[in-house]
Amino acid sequence: MTDLTVPVARALLPEWRLALTAERKSPKTITLYLDSVGRYLTWVETQDLPPMRRTTLQTWITDMLCLGRSPSTARIRQQAVRRYAAWLLAVGHLDTAPFQGMKSPKLEQPVVEPLTVDQVRALLHTCRPDGATDPEQQRPLRHVRDEAIIRLMVETGIRLSEVIALTAQDLNLDAGLITIQRGKGGRGRVIPVGPATAAAIRAYLGVRKEQRHADRDELWLGERGCGLAVDALYRSLRRRAERVSITGFRPHHLRHTAAHRWLAAGGSESGLMAMAGWTRVEMLIRYTRANAGERAAAEARRLDLGNL
Repeated sequence: MTDLTVPVARALLPEWRLALTAERKSPKTITLYLDSVGRYLTWVETQDLPPMRRTTLQTWITDMLCLGRSPSTARIRQQAVRRYAAWLLAVGHLDTAPFQGMKSPKLEQPVVEPLTVDQVRALLHTCRPDGATDPEQQRPLRHVRDEAIIRLMVETGIRLSEVIALTAQDLNLDAGLITIQRGKGGRGRVIPVGPATAAAIRAYLGVRKEQRHADRDELWLGERGCGLAVDALYRSLRRRAERVSITGFRPHHLRHTAAHRWLAAGGSESGLMAMAGWTRVEMLIRYTRANAGERAAAEARRLDLGNL
């Protein structure tokens, strides 16, 4: 049974989709898994190789890397195939685990520099293009919205997908709390926000209620009678960064910035993990290593342990 044929493996994909849905995997994860396995089975057919063989999967990964695919893409697709094989084994379509103990491609982990305070302020300034500072002066929706989102992301480290998923019911601004119903891995959490971020969100809500599509469930609105998509927000923030000459900016930089600022201000690592929605210390290290030496030096000067 280990030599499962490609047609049988492909015919079982709808059943696997049902199993993933029953496990409450996110629609994005399910789509990614099925797409990856589908690509693998198509490649296997063209190569006339048995799909449930370790050497077959290793050859596919090697081919991807040789063709210029990133290690992260190869890793994700390999993991999807391995999860499919594990499910096939669990439901009795395989009698051995063909990929057990197989290692994933090693990832490159570039250091991501957090934004400086001046850079964050410059981003916020683009949300007031006329230079107005009067809080009573009405600004277009996109400016008020983006200021609230930038403040929210740089204070809390919330993911872009979590920002987009928010609804008005998730806000408790009087208590300074925001509920993330479903974060990465299906885990929810409650994050606190300070007065400045809460005020920016309230300002946005004031403009939002005047929009003709204010009855939508989504918290964040676009300007064309629709909700705000991830791609649209991504482009909007990128344009703001370009205006103030922040090169190589991606919205995820705001998450790195939030993590660095938390630790630099003396926040605890456990508190940061709870705020960011991390369950593994490795993620904490990954997001905060860029300025780890700088923070350590500042802490050493404060401790002054050489003063005996």
